[in-house]
Amino acid sequence: MAIHIRRDPPELVATAERLRRAGHPLRLAMIERLQRDPAMCVCALASALGVEQATLSRHLRILKDGGLVRARRDGANVFYSLDGETASTLLRQLEAVFGRRGRVAERRR
Repeated sequence: MAIHIRRDPPELVATAERLRRAGHPLRLAMIERLQRDPAMCVCALASALGVEQATLSRHLRILKDGGLVRARRDGANVFYSLDGETASTLLRQLEAVFGRRGRVAERRR
């Protein structure tokens, strides 16, 4: 009796991990805000989203650890921005996954 162990392609594992890190309403709001306002300090981002800085910092750490945002220190302030390369890669990977399945679903109709 053969046992089949499924191994997911590394790029899908990386995509799933980034989606997991982005998959929270506050983190999605943070990403959306940073898309519109490319470099914001923690205090401005917290104020714009109406959350405590401690809460925001915790969620920024999750996004940063996943490579979705970058941090830049300027004196006492830390400014965050989206990592454009990672965001573009994630969008391409999602399009590849959903685009393929979308075309299959359209053919079945």
